[in-house]
Amino acid sequence: MKKSELEKARSDALSMLRGAGIVLAKDEEIEITDFGKNDYGRIGLGLVIRVSEPEYGSKWLTLLPAQVCPNHYHEHIKGTFFLIRRHVRMRIGDEVVDMRAGDKLTMPPGTWHTFTSDGGAIIEEVTTRQVEGDSYFEDPGIQRYATVEDG
Repeated sequence: MKKSELEKARSDALSMLRGAGIVLAKDEEIEITDFGKNDYGRIGLGLVIRVSEPEYGSKWLTLLPAQVCPNHYHEHIKGTFFLIRRHVRMRIGDEVVDMRAGDKLTMPPGTWHTFTSDGGAIIEEVTTRQVEGDSYFEDPGIQRYATVEDG
């Protein structure tokens, strides 16, 4: 992902959050990932890690229209998704759950899940804790962090 693309993605995510009335704290940054696929518009997420404590964590996730978070699970993390804005199609194993603003969905550790949004969305994810490296992707070519190039 080029640095200019990364900055545009951050700006787009910030606009989405502001449009939902969400104000970032001074120490909060928007992380962008294209999961190493260099196709952020199709595969990726914007993330704001709000809290990362040993006991629990919280983050906002932004999805662009038609963007996908690839299929993965967490071995140690239990998470609840709160849909803040718009619509998300969550696939949990073989089940598809359509979520609307105000809906919530909890997934125990070991639950395969992927999600997308036709019109873009904002999700709050609250977890039992943040465990570095605890995302296991179906596609072995997935990288958790974007590789940023000049340009």
